[in-house]
Amino acid sequence: MELLKQKALKPERGDVIIFNNTSAEHPATYKFARKMKLLAEEKYNIPFFWIEYQTYEDASRSYQWSRKPSYRLVNDQPYSLNNETGYRYKGEVFEEVISFSGYLPNRMSRTCTQSMKIFTTNSFLSDWFAQKTGIERLGHHGEKQKVTDDDILRIHRNNGGSVPDSILLEKKRFSRECNFIREQQRWSDFTKADIAIDNKALKDSVLGDKAQLYGDLAVEYVSCLGIRVDEQRRAIKIKRRIDDAQGETGKSLFNQPQGETILAPLISGNVTKEEVVDFWEKQDFNLALPNTGLFSNCLYCPLKGKAKLLEIATKELKNKPSKITPASIDWWIKIEKKYSRDLLEENRKISSEKEPAFVGFFGATKEMVFESIKKLAEGGASVDKEMLELESDIPCNCTD
Repeated sequence: MELLKQKALKPERGDVIIFNNTSAEHPATYKFARKMKLLAEEKYNIPFFWIEYQTYEDASRSYQWSRKPSYRLVNDQPYSLNNETGYRYKGEVFEEVISFSGYLPNRMSRTCTQSMKIFTTNSFLSDWFAQKTGIERLGHHGEKQKVTDDDILRIHRNNGGSVPDSILLEKKRFSRECNFIREQQRWSDFTKADIAIDNKALKDSVLGDKAQLYGDLAVEYVSCLGIRVDEQRRAIKIKRRIDDAQGETGKSLFNQPQGETILAPLISGNVTKEEVVDFWEKQDFNLALPNTGLFSNCLYCPLKGKAKLLEIATKELKNKPSKITPASIDWWIKIEKKYSRDLLEENRKISSEKEPAFVGFFGATKEMVFESIKKLAEGGASVDKEMLELESDIPCNCTD
């Protein structure tokens, strides 16, 4: 907001705002992001794009058909049959990521952040900095999917996988039923701002129709993050990540771009959480969520900890949210059951009842955790206040 008010963002330079929709955001977040998009574009002429992860079908050089990751542009209204370029909000994007990989993200393997935030942002910037009119169509020109069960199984075995055939195919089903092409899209159809970018400095980094984010031609650009002065730990981690990228030779869009520099105006301005809260309370709109961070995105993120999740479930069950969206713990229960590794079902050796039987959102466990949390909440279990306070002091990690 302050960067907009100070007119620090320049459309002709290529400055742009991005919202990575995971389809698992809190309803209040969509409302807030919609208002910010309207303000940025209509008052300050800065494009504000909503983007989503998606996969499509294509063949490799060996003519092996497979799904490949990409992204799409969406508008700021919910998806429906009458608005097919609208944003997803029922967990569809999140489930596509999970189904594509075949396993659930967890604390040690955060494929959700890597795919829906890092990869989609880098993919978008590679297109945007190339100063094109939009993004091209991706995928084959067939009338139906070309990836077969045999293709899925062959790729899995070639990569050293050993999940039984029927289980693997069932977990891959959702992503295979998603769109098998990525449609061509024009920037101008997804923003009310003028596409005024005319930056000659970017042209030297364009190879083909993509701006390079790695190697000798890497684009040098600045990302502005809203990290506060009391979140120094996050800033240090991000700086270390960028420093480490300088010596890497990998060019995957899932990795840290080598030319990115992070600007944290709230840190340089010595701005604290209390000052941020005070600022937004004086505005004519605000993110209508408690300032405790309890309901921050994603609502039931496993990284929040079990005490915090029990507190959320206890409060949210009273509101009776729709069970088909990630605003409900029922959606997380469904996904945990559907995609967790069931070691008994996979015929893995378990020598005693004390050993974990499942591997899912919370790593190796003996039970389905979200289901147990809901049972505790419905049974009126009290939240461990000491543990809740400890978990509440842990800042968000999903952008690290």
